[in-house]
Amino acid sequence: MASKLVGNVTSRTAPGWLILLAVACDSTGPSFPDVAGTYTGTVTASLSGGGSLDGSMNMVVAQSDEQLTITGSITFLGETTQLPAITGTINETGFFTATAGGFSGSTSDPNCGTWTTTSATLTFSGATARLQESASSPLCGTLSLFGTLTRA
Repeated sequence: MASKLVGNVTSRTAPGWLILLAVACDSTGPSFPDVAGTYTGTVTASLSGGGSLDGSMNMVVAQSDEQLTITGSITFLGETTQLPAITGTINETGFFTATAGGFSGSTSDPNCGTWTTTSATLTFSGATARLQESASSPLCGTLSLFGTLTRA
């Protein structure tokens, strides 16, 4: 009787178990947004003591799964500076986490002393990249850089 009951329950629930097993064993893993491409847009630099300056930025993103390598340039007052390559990962929500490269945590400046990065974020959403970075210096205060770049 017990084996007949188990057989009856098993034959009736087998399709449900197969669906549950298929869902549980889905190995597609996380889905990272496709952000590869060239982004351009306006960036604004502002100093805590007052004043701001608009410039432009070009950012090229190469992607392999969640791994990103970012290169680019930034232009203020007609002078273009190449930015050092930076590598890192992107999560499912589009948040970039740097793992190597880029500028170091501090940079020496003859007029302001040592600039130390205090925060930096880069997020991707659709065809848009939003960046925000802040650095502080004992002589010049806080410098903030923010912008929204669009993928071509």
